[in-house]
Amino acid sequence: MIQEEGPLRDLSEIRQMMERSSRFLSLSGLSGVFAGTVALLGAAAAWKFLQGTESMIGQAFVDKPYGFYQFFVVNFGGVLLLSIVGGLYFTNRRARQQGWKLWDATSKRLLINMAIPLATGAIFCYFLLFRAPELIASCTLVFYGMSLLNASKYTHSDVRTLGILELILGILCGWFATTGTSLLFWALGFGVLHILYGIIMYRKYGA
Repeated sequence: MIQEEGPLRDLSEIRQMMERSSRFLSLSGLSGVFAGTVALLGAAAAWKFLQGTESMIGQAFVDKPYGFYQFFVVNFGGVLLLSIVGGLYFTNRRARQQGWKLWDATSKRLLINMAIPLATGAIFCYFLLFRAPELIASCTLVFYGMSLLNASKYTHSDVRTLGILELILGILCGWFATTGTSLLFWALGFGVLHILYGIIMYRKYGA
């Protein structure tokens, strides 16, 4: 048994090296918790702002064309910016702790595969802004889920599960959009799911 420990350890190290060369493993669970918390705060602010509107989303675009646009650009733009900054901070910290490079060929592939669906979704959401604004929340969840699925082959498999759940919520959000629940689904997708995902990632991989 003692003689086998050396070869087994060497095989384990080789496997880890091969996995790191093909997958971006520096994603931090804390970044998910942080992003989810920020998203819930943004959703709470939006809920407070929308109180008193008839259909929460669709009618608000009609009744409050100027203040509504300005508020949501600042609110959700701030959520996105803080989530990105927090994600970079915690991911960079984990990479340093593990002695890994944050920016390499694998992280580039991950970023590109996430960026394509996200950029497409952003353009599509801009079109919806003037034609079907009540579907914007659904659109963001669906395209975000697609970006996670597209990028999951370059990182932890848990990301694929998160992407599928985001897609399901996005479809449900689109189905119930006229009932005034769009913001609730958005909060569940970007807030609650991110926090749960972050906790699971932290317990499985640490940091």
